[in-house]
Parts: sequence; structure tokens; C-alpha cells
Amino acid sequence: MVQLAAAERLAKVKTALGMNGNDYQDETLSVYIDEVVEFMMDAGVQREVAESTAAVGCIAIGVNDLWNYSSGGVRFSEYFKSRVVQLSYKRVTENV
Repeated sequence: MVQLAAAERLAKVKTALGMNGNDYQDETLSVYIDEVVEFMMDAGVQREVAESTAAVGCIAIGVNDLWNYSSGGVRFSEYFKSRVVQLSYKRVTENV
């Protein structure tokens, strides 16, 4: 399982959200990414999984959900929650 540094994760999430070439919102996106990763770990996803390439799509969906919230109406999408459950069953294994 390929682990990503915070800068790599930010770059991949930005690509997934179509926000390449602009670093204006990097600080906000980084806060949202950290929040989503913490949510995932609190839901039972191992840190190594939550910080790997396997979770980038899920993180991007979670960030998008937070990014597009309305006042008092922050909600994670059903897809995000389903993917978190799937990732919580994924276990880190030795590379063979």
C-alpha cells in the first residue's frame, strides 16, 4: 500500500476535484483533508490505509462534501460513508 505525504495527498485531491494549478485554497483544502482523514480513522480505518493511495478518492469526496456545505447543513454523502466502511475492512499487509 503506497503511503502519501501530506503534500502528495493534497495534490491528488486537488486533481480529483479539478483544482489543479491554483494554490490559493491549499490551506483550506489541507484543513478539510485532515478533518476527513481524522473522521475516517475515528470510523475504524487504519491510519496506514487512510493515508494511502487507496483512500484518495474517498478523501476527495469527503472534502467535496465539506467544501459544498450550506449553513448548518454539513453532511457527508452516502457514497463517502459507504466507502469509509469499505476502507475500515481493508487491512495493511506486508508487500509480497
